[in-house]
Amino acid sequence: MELPSKINNNGKSLKQGFSRSRNDDLITNRKFTALVVDSDPFIQILEKAILESQGVETQYVGSGIDALDLLASGENFDIIVIAWVLPKMNGIETTRRIRAMGVRSKMLAVTACDIEREKQAFLDAGVDEFIEKPLTPEKIASILREMQNA
Repeated sequence: MELPSKINNNGKSLKQGFSRSRNDDLITNRKFTALVVDSDPFIQILEKAILESQGVETQYVGSGIDALDLLASGENFDIIVIAWVLPKMNGIETTRRIRAMGVRSKMLAVTACDIEREKQAFLDAGVDEFIEKPLTPEKIASILREMQNA
C-alpha cells in the first residue's frame, strides 16, 4: 500500500516526515522484520512507515486471527507490534495464543490506553514491552539498539 502524498499540515508526506534516527548506524547491522497487528488502516500505514524508517521490513494484518494464521503458515518476525482493540479476538488473547504457538518474537503492545490493569494483562499474556501511543521512530530505534546488542 502506498503512503498518501500529503498527511499533515506542513505539506510533508509520511515518507518525507520520518527520517532514520541520529544513530542509525548502530541499528542496521542486521535486517529486522516486523508484523503490525492493528485493525485501523491509518495506524497500519503509520506504524509500518515508522518501522520502515528505521530499516525494518514490515507487514501488517488487521486482526489477531490473521496474525495467528500468518504465523501458523511459517512466517517469522523479529518484532510483533500489537494493538489491544482488534476484531474477533483482542490483543491480549492474541498475544497469549502467539506465545502458546512457541513464537519468541519481541512483542510490543501499543495502545492509547495506559490503564495499569490493561498493561499488566498484556505483560502477563507475554508482551515484552507496553508502549503508550504514539509509537515513534525514537522508541523503535531504542528497541532495535537493544535487540542489536542482545
